Amino acid sequence: MELITILLSGFMTLFSGAGLAVDTVAEQKIEEKLYTVEELQVRIDNTPSYKLVQGQVDRVRIAARGLYPIPAMRIDTFELEMDPIDVDLANLVLDEQNKTIQGLRRPLLVAMRFVFTQEDINQALSSPEFADYLEILTLNLFNSATLRRAAYRYQLVNPQVEFLGNNRIRFETDIEERGYNDRLKLTVETGVEIGEASQRFRLISPEVRVNDRPAPGQFVKGLMAASDRFNLNRLEDNGIQS
Repeated sequence: MELITILLSGFMTLFSGAGLAVDTVAEQKIEEKLYTVEELQVRIDNTPSYKLVQGQVDRVRIAARGLYPIPAMRIDTFELEMDPIDVDLANLVLDEQNKTIQGLRRPLLVAMRFVFTQEDINQALSSPEFADYLEILTLNLFNSATLRRAAYRYQLVNPQVEFLGNNRIRFETDIEERGYNDRLKLTVETGVEIGEASQRFRLISPEVRVNDRPAPGQFVKGLMAASDRFNLNRLEDNGIQS
């Protein structure tokens, strides 16, 4: 959604400069919103060209390598293809903070592909920008108020992800109590899939171990409950259907 709003925001300036290459201007607008990008190509198909000033675009294609939305996160490959766009320019409102668009005459239909490498994920996990987020996510493993309060006493140290094949991943981290040097080793291994008509991210046969011993049952239950947050139906509240 972020890249869609970035692209549409570029349309506001495309109409004032006759002779400008629309593809080039769109690339510049996207690059301005990113931390950096190694390779970026934008292709906007529009025949006849006067449709642009009417707020209409036939097709948009974006391909990027080494895309950094923020310094700590690298997306190895990003591809986007968008079906025809029809915008009421007089009423076009872009709220980039809330990622909402007003003034569309027809829904946006978008296909996207992301590729993250194991190395890029682990680099992100080791960054300070992700430390707080990871700790909040880990707190979701605790399904009682008492355990949740206790969890605030701990921090994650050296979290790592390993791709195991067959759609299984392993997440390992040391857990350190704040103010102490003693550590516990947390290991989560699980299969992953998109189920229920491609709407929900599911964990398959998750295993949770603490110091190489099976973790208490509430850990696994909490992990399953946390995965329910990755239900794409939740996007419908923002007008997005997946």
